Amino acid sequence: MIKAVFCDVDNTLTSPKTRLIIPRALEAIHKARQNGIRVFAATGRHTRTLEEGKLLHGIALDGYVAVNGQICYLPDDTIIHKIVLDPQEVSLVLRLSREMNFACCISETDRLYLTGMDENVRAFHEMLHIPFPERDSAQGAENRDVLSIAAYVGVETETLIFPRLTTSTIVRFNPFNCDIIPREGGKAVGMKAMLDYFGLSADEALAIGDGQNDISMLQAAGVGVAIGECGADVLEAADYHAPAPDDDGIWHTFEKFGLI
Repeated sequence: MIKAVFCDVDNTLTSPKTRLIIPRALEAIHKARQNGIRVFAATGRHTRTLEEGKLLHGIALDGYVAVNGQICYLPDDTIIHKIVLDPQEVSLVLRLSREMNFACCISETDRLYLTGMDENVRAFHEMLHIPFPERDSAQGAENRDVLSIAAYVGVETETLIFPRLTTSTIVRFNPFNCDIIPREGGKAVGMKAMLDYFGLSADEALAIGDGQNDISMLQAAGVGVAIGECGADVLEAADYHAPAPDDDGIWHTFEKFGLI
């Protein structure tokens, strides 16, 4: 029996066309929670920051699996799980960014900042309709808790970075950047931390997403749902393929699995 739902945000709760949350998805979440189902946002966004969290403000949820699972917290801001990049890996990625001339967005516990500005940065923020974080130097970042580093590179450059990493890995959901996260992290790990906190098992969870960064979560949940236009790897990881968000994919999924 499904008792918890973990929803990706971009292109899952939101429309790929408007980048706004689908009204009927909000209605589905409200009805499911009335029925005793716990509903969590599970996103690559750093929802503890104004820039990336504003979209979810005012929506009643049971918790947040944020920054691709590196930080999980409750609506009262209680952090129940946090995992950070190895300081040496932070130094390595920042050195590569200088050598290969790409911008980074660094996620710390309560802060998000850009190290530079380029076309990939502009394209990413235009795609999601979110404001640019502040610009700042990354000096000393290796001495602070860094949850993830978004490298604004295409897939070709990503393939040059990945072999250099020793304690971290890469996940991606868009063509403009990739997220460098701890190897022992990811949405599945964040989902498990949240389930453990509430005394639930993975078999009692349903996870919904559309991107490569959702695959571990879809595989770990009792039911994994790919939504809308997905890559073959996402579809392969899922148990069910839901209609697109704009075709009320969230409502359809909640209804199909008896949550509303």
